[in-house]
Amino acid sequence: MHKRVFKRNDNKELFLYGNNEHNEPSTKELEQTPTSEPHMRWNPARQEWVTYSASRVNRTAFPAKEYCPLCPSGNLNFPTEIPFKNFEVAVFPNRWPSFNTHSNASKVHTINTKPSNGYCEVVVYSSNHNETVADMSLDRIILLTKTWIDRYKNLMPKNDVEYVMPFENRGEECGVTLHHPHGQIYCYPFVPPVIEKEVISFQKENFILSMMEDLKEKYFVYQDDFIIAAVPPFARYAYEIWIMPKIQMAGPWQFNENQIKSFANCLQKVIQGYDSFLGKKCPYIMGLHAAPNFEDDKFHFHVEFYPPLRSGDKPKILAGSESMAGVFIMDLLPEDSAKILREHMNI
Repeated sequence: MHKRVFKRNDNKELFLYGNNEHNEPSTKELEQTPTSEPHMRWNPARQEWVTYSASRVNRTAFPAKEYCPLCPSGNLNFPTEIPFKNFEVAVFPNRWPSFNTHSNASKVHTINTKPSNGYCEVVVYSSNHNETVADMSLDRIILLTKTWIDRYKNLMPKNDVEYVMPFENRGEECGVTLHHPHGQIYCYPFVPPVIEKEVISFQKENFILSMMEDLKEKYFVYQDDFIIAAVPPFARYAYEIWIMPKIQMAGPWQFNENQIKSFANCLQKVIQGYDSFLGKKCPYIMGLHAAPNFEDDKFHFHVEFYPPLRSGDKPKILAGSESMAGVFIMDLLPEDSAKILREHMNI
């Protein structure tokens, strides 16, 4: 894998990852944007931090295809985030971040506040506006996986970062406002509540390994020697899927080359299966759940997919019980949804 570091006109860095070396000269860049200074407020009822970033209302939303800010600008008549004619995978700082290290803390009487320190990056999977992970070559998905691994290695050691999470929102149903294939990486100044609970759970027991035999026999939708994709027996979404190494690993930085290839192939199988099941690009939220530190020997890395579907293409609405009480109500058994999805995974 080749990595090019390009210094932008705002002195921030754009990273270009490729199977081939990238040497082309840059074109005109976007104008600089004001520095965002988000802050956090402590919610005493839920015992969790909420971040506020007012500048996000100015972010680009639903542009015409010919004005996509994630396409390579060298072939267009206007500047974009990527001032080149072509690229394979690109990573750059979000111009409207939810987390951005600064020292100008907002104060609210009686409420505990802090600067929302950290980083937010955008990961653009391809220069092709219409391509998705389902359409890409396996080599490109391997490159994307290696890009995530490199970002973990560069971001996790930073003093103002406690947790790194790459994720992807796909489809307008999940809040997507730019349709070019991309994801994001959030670097939090704290361990998020969901991950904190997972850390505690894995310290007590590796529940993934404990249920592995059941996953292999009843709940799997795809598997090979290294990896398994399965509907968790406790799924909160009708067609939820987790991708898990068959042995304990703290994060993808521990993968060898064969495991990277296996993971990339499984990632594509799952997304292709979702699309086959719906007969269109399936909306989903996908997140990589890795350990907060490199050497954790208890945490079991996994990827969680949440398609907002209840039945067929009917949406799952987080209504009263889910939103107010945090208790999910399901009307499809995980073992039944596993059977349905398995038929769409080219097995």
